[in-house]
Amino acid sequence: MQLHQIPAHYDRAAPAYDWLTDLVFGRLLGIETHRRTAIDRLGSLEQATILDLGCGTGRNFALLAPRVGPPGRVVGLDYSAGMLEQARRRLVSRGWSNVDLVRADAAGFEIAPGSVDAVVSVWCLGIVHDLEAALTRTLAALRPGGRLAIVDFGRARPDRGLLRWLYPTYRALLQRAGIDTAEDLDDARLRARWRRGRELLRGQLRDYEESTYLRGLGLMISGRKAPASGWGPENR
Repeated sequence: MQLHQIPAHYDRAAPAYDWLTDLVFGRLLGIETHRRTAIDRLGSLEQATILDLGCGTGRNFALLAPRVGPPGRVVGLDYSAGMLEQARRRLVSRGWSNVDLVRADAAGFEIAPGSVDAVVSVWCLGIVHDLEAALTRTLAALRPGGRLAIVDFGRARPDRGLLRWLYPTYRALLQRAGIDTAEDLDDARLRARWRRGRELLRGQLRDYEESTYLRGLGLMISGRKAPASGWGPENR
């Protein structure tokens, strides 16, 4: 999705986003559990500063705010003002005071290098207009030894099973709701973007782990940023 399209699409979708996510990702696809799995891969978060990249309406906050505790901070970053408004309402209703919201582009945000202990991104990076720039900035923000966890879709089109037949309806629903554009759902384009993105991450992360879910459509990546002193093949 191009940067200028995000406010028009996601600001409009924001009021119904949680309901739609519960329906599609929760009830129909059964993949909401991967949100917790990704955050668990970050390890101990007590007193940590966590960047929630593409935080949307703040669905990760319930899993992050209690874990970092009052001394820690959660930075929720999103480019859609509408989504951040929903996130702000969630913060007020839950009384979380250790979460800050930032409106910024995932491919162009400004956070001091090495200032966050961990980064999580759930179903966001696949639609960022410049995935490689977003990953590069994310790695720069992460402190040496800090952990990264990503849950996304590495492919757009299922090639077998029941999902293959449900896909046209799923695709139409996402486009009608304004969550994805035709460009976002271009299977060849998405695969190529993540092929380059995975190569970039493999070269920068220790303990690199990559797995799939939802018959290969989903992609989960985690790892730890190399120490500042650098590392070579002998340290992998």
